[in-house]
Amino acid sequence: MLSVIVPVHNGAVYLDRCLKAISESHYTGYECIVVDDGSTDDTRAIAESYGVTLVSLPYGPHGPAYARNAGAQAATQDILFFVDADVLIRPDTLGQIAETLQTAPELAAALGSYD
Repeated sequence: MLSVIVPVHNGAVYLDRCLKAISESHYTGYECIVVDDGSTDDTRAIAESYGVTLVSLPYGPHGPAYARNAGAQAATQDILFFVDADVLIRPDTLGQIAETLQTAPELAAALGSYD
């Protein structure tokens, strides 16, 4: 149902925590796509260790908007959920997004705020 898209450039310092938080989601109907925007650190290895779909953008960085669009192209699910690599979601976040968009099909988008 959800494609969780994480654009990242040289995010080895914080990507592990982001992907751990996603993997601890109570909601399991999602795929996770990490878009590596030309990183030169251990970003790729960290993403690979989580078994996510890894999209590599050569000759980068191209910027977060370009990386988000590349992730959207790779997505196979109906709902796109973008999470920056330095953000930690709560275990109930994905479920809340899925429920909100399923119960209100007239909505085109939903967003959250940072705590």
